[in-house]
Amino acid sequence: MQEEKIIIVEDQPLLNSVLKRTLSEHYNIVATCTSAKDMVSLCKKYNPDLVLTDIVTKDNANGIFYGKKVKEQFGNKIKVLAITGVPEISFLDKAKKANLDGLIYKDIDSESLISNILKVMNGYTLFPDNYNYNEENKKLKTLSNKEIKILTMFCNGLERDSIARELNITLGTLKNYISTILDKMNYDSISKLTMFCVSNGYIVPNLDLKKKISS
Repeated sequence: MQEEKIIIVEDQPLLNSVLKRTLSEHYNIVATCTSAKDMVSLCKKYNPDLVLTDIVTKDNANGIFYGKKVKEQFGNKIKVLAITGVPEISFLDKAKKANLDGLIYKDIDSESLISNILKVMNGYTLFPDNYNYNEENKKLKTLSNKEIKILTMFCNGLERDSIARELNITLGTLKNYISTILDKMNYDSISKLTMFCVSNGYIVPNLDLKKKISS
């Protein structure tokens, strides 16, 4: 077993166990938890070399948000590598803005996981800029930041008047934004589009409603 210490944040018990078993052959797994809210306190207690964190954890705690807190407090002393099985369109940019050390997807094999962790441990940043997006995801990538924000607010269940008030725009302006979004996505209804985005994991509702990563 090597000297490097790792904390695993994963809310699915089976995957948590699999990750611990796989990585314990190469690293010292000093702690595991199911909520990203525990990340900072565990880092203070165990002083790990790396935190491997899911993004959507127990109670909808955001792994990127709490990973950002770890980086703010510990800097480069603790690496934070996010891992997700959700193709949420904003995760990659948010992970970069939060100064995390990388983001990987759960559809990799154990050898690739270990290799990626080693790269991050050695000081490399690891972001899948060439991730293979499907056609729907490619369409979502054409939306502007403002359009993504509006679509996310609809996915969070906000009504039009609430969205317009929060963005400080008129209902007429919001209607124009909606028309542009629907045109780009080739949908005829914002409700159908939000249902598609949520059911396919392209937008995770409520994850960042209170815990936002500053841009």
